[in-house]
Amino acid sequence: MSQRRIETDQIFPASPELDGIHEGLEFGPLVFGPITREDIARYAAASGDFNPVHTDEDYARNTGAPTVFAMGMLPAGYLATAVSKWFGGPQHLARLKFRFTTRVWPGDEVVCSARVTSKKDDIVTVAIEAKRRGDGPPELDLETEQSAIVGEADVRLPR
Repeated sequence: MSQRRIETDQIFPASPELDGIHEGLEFGPLVFGPITREDIARYAAASGDFNPVHTDEDYARNTGAPTVFAMGMLPAGYLATAVSKWFGGPQHLARLKFRFTTRVWPGDEVVCSARVTSKKDDIVTVAIEAKRRGDGPPELDLETEQSAIVGEADVRLPR
């Protein structure tokens, strides 16, 4: 089956068609960021996650991190937003499952992508990924792009 890649400027309209979806269809990249310390502080306030490892430089260093880093749920929120945009809104999201694979640092972008892995009845399952893209803290000598979140989502589309 041929694969078709949907770029950011080809995001589905508000009422995506189930017939236009097939296994192997790719979505993305959709890029968020770069992430700032202000984004992290605002997410802390919105979520109630005030763990100082995310907002207090000295505390983060005392725990062994070279600097503060984003809560895992901040890039996860960007990934959920990307899935919602690709499939016409959050009302279509039936299930979201993911695991964190690396930290996202201030200055990183979050690059989201997805690939359809199955379609059964009105449920489309997509493998999802959010990569961190950036230099990261110089002390870590990181690759420029690393997988930060992997998972899958089930999307319910109208017939």
